[in-house]
Amino acid sequence: MFSHFLALYNKNRHLLLSRGFSMVELMVSISIIVMVLTITMSRQSSFNSAVLLRSEAFDLALAIREVQLSAVSAASDGGGEFRNRLGVYFDTDTANTYVFFRDNGDNFYSPTGTDTMYGVRGIIDPRFVISAITPDSDSLTSNNDLSIVFERPNFDARFFKAANNDLTTSRVLIRISLAGATGSDCGSDFRDVEITSAGQISVVNCP
Repeated sequence: MFSHFLALYNKNRHLLLSRGFSMVELMVSISIIVMVLTITMSRQSSFNSAVLLRSEAFDLALAIREVQLSAVSAASDGGGEFRNRLGVYFDTDTANTYVFFRDNGDNFYSPTGTDTMYGVRGIIDPRFVISAITPDSDSLTSNNDLSIVFERPNFDARFFKAANNDLTTSRVLIRISLAGATGSDCGSDFRDVEITSAGQISVVNCP
């Protein structure tokens, strides 16, 4: 009888000792959960930034396309003359804005001259900047500023780095990047808007 009781006691004692987590097991489990959550949240943040950057690049491409269509479909003033050339001006020194303008004849935006703005000034989300303006030519280096001009009746784009200074290049890349991003390597921090001399406008992965 006593031996039966002792065996039952030992069995129950074993069950009591094997229930629940020890403090060490609990701390290890919490550490693993915290690590997984940290990695997940970090990757989610990077994914959100990449999506927003892509969206910003497409917004810029659409804005340039609207200027192009406005120039090509320009209405006559009634005297047989059509509206002046329309363009978009970029300057990396004012990296969060770009300017829509009606050209005065020199094919370049002159903020202190006779060029006039129409519509609204384009605004880049403060989390992003226009970080580079790069003509596609080995003989040309990146520019600080650039005017892209469209003129009826063609969809062709013309590029100017100064008044009447035509860039003979087949395309230009306007690079948008995360504010504070360093380097120029491709990745989720960079996105290029490509404008070709034939008037094609697209968002591309940086080369």
